Amino acid sequence: MNEDHNSELEAAKISNLMTRFKGLHPDTVSFEPGDSILIEGNANSYVYVIVSGRVDMLKLSKETSQHMQIDSFGAGDLIGLTSFWTKQPSFLQSKARTVVTCLRFNATDFEKLVNADAVLREAIHQLFISNLSARYRRMISLNVEVAELSERLEHEHQQLKQAMSELQQTRNRLIHQEKLATLGQLIAGIAHEINNPCAALTHSVECLSKSVPSLLELDSTQENFELEAQLLQAGIDCPYWSAEETRNRMDQIAKANPDLKRSLVRRLSQLNKETFAQIESKVGLKNPNRINQLLDCFEIGTALRSTRIASSRIQALVVSLKNYGKQDQEEWQLLDLRDGLRDTLTILNNRLRQYTLDLKLDPIEPTYCIGGELNQVWTNLLVNACEATPKGGTVAITSHQDGTHIIFTITDSGPGISPELFDKIFEANFTTKKTKSDFGLGLGLAISKEIIEKHGGSILASNAPEGGARFTVRIPVEKP
Repeated sequence: MNEDHNSELEAAKISNLMTRFKGLHPDTVSFEPGDSILIEGNANSYVYVIVSGRVDMLKLSKETSQHMQIDSFGAGDLIGLTSFWTKQPSFLQSKARTVVTCLRFNATDFEKLVNADAVLREAIHQLFISNLSARYRRMISLNVEVAELSERLEHEHQQLKQAMSELQQTRNRLIHQEKLATLGQLIAGIAHEINNPCAALTHSVECLSKSVPSLLELDSTQENFELEAQLLQAGIDCPYWSAEETRNRMDQIAKANPDLKRSLVRRLSQLNKETFAQIESKVGLKNPNRINQLLDCFEIGTALRSTRIASSRIQALVVSLKNYGKQDQEEWQLLDLRDGLRDTLTILNNRLRQYTLDLKLDPIEPTYCIGGELNQVWTNLLVNACEATPKGGTVAITSHQDGTHIIFTITDSGPGISPELFDKIFEANFTTKKTKSDFGLGLGLAISKEIIEKHGGSILASNAPEGGARFTVRIPVEKP
């Protein structure tokens, strides 16, 4: 404050002294707010002494192409001193903030002013020293402020870095919990899926345990052995009969053979027409013991067939589960995206069997991807589709290739998505579920969007023209 006051006094002293000397007539110039006194990069032939008003010193930023305020000068301050003495282009731009009045000197005026009188020369020197001293002090203060600010910024940067690290760890834990919640649902379904073929295996083993010993006791002729072998093969090749078909065949056999026991009629109903006709022609239906022996051969065949089907089903589940479980592998591979989708459908089969599955997967090129991560996407979208669709509804899945992108759509026959929710549906923790009985943290779609974008693709939520929600996933064939 004192330096500013001294500068004002020095400026006033110079102005008063100049009126005492003839021949010293510097220009008195005025500027309106916003007027430029000096322009950055332009030559300058004057030095200005501010008599009144305020001037902002500006510097053009190369990065933003905007002017930044560097300093501000008032009465008693000099403008253009450096460029005036060095003859270099002006380093800064000077712009009047208020109405400004200045004394303006060119080189000739300044020479006269300095040589006119010792008192005046001393006043000018004092003004110069005062200005330079003030600028030097401001420069030091600014450097100190910059250093302190840099230290604070570095401290805040470290705090922000730590907060970001903690936030990332929290986010990773939430994502892991979401995956575990999804896996919890899947395990229940997989257990049910494995339980059915295991029950079939148990039943087949029990059947074999009863039938094989009696078969080994037979003393068959070549002809009988051939017939028994034919019955065994017929059992292996026997198709599955529905309950209605079984009842119809039992009624036909019982009506044609009223003397047969109900238990024998039930066993005979499992034979196809050709095998039944073979027994009827070669053995007849009046020898129940022989018929039961042949039916034992047939049922051994059906038990072997059930064993083969059940073991194949379990093997397929294990393979799908093994493929599906590679979610933590960050390895990019060239894969057919339809295979991962099919594995996911296998894992979710227990849940999907409540709906009609409309699957139309056109041929597509192998795609660079992290297969396990995309399996998580298919799981999230399919689980959402099941939750939105009433039992007996339809879940439709399509795939096709559009140039360099693979496109999948998953459409349900539920109520669809309210238009006002389209912008929120991919946000973390957003859910439209009314109850808390479902697993999950509301991160499924947010995780899916992140995974798809990591693959350089996009995911879009919309409503299908025929009704229901539709999610469209676009994934580039090449690695992003």
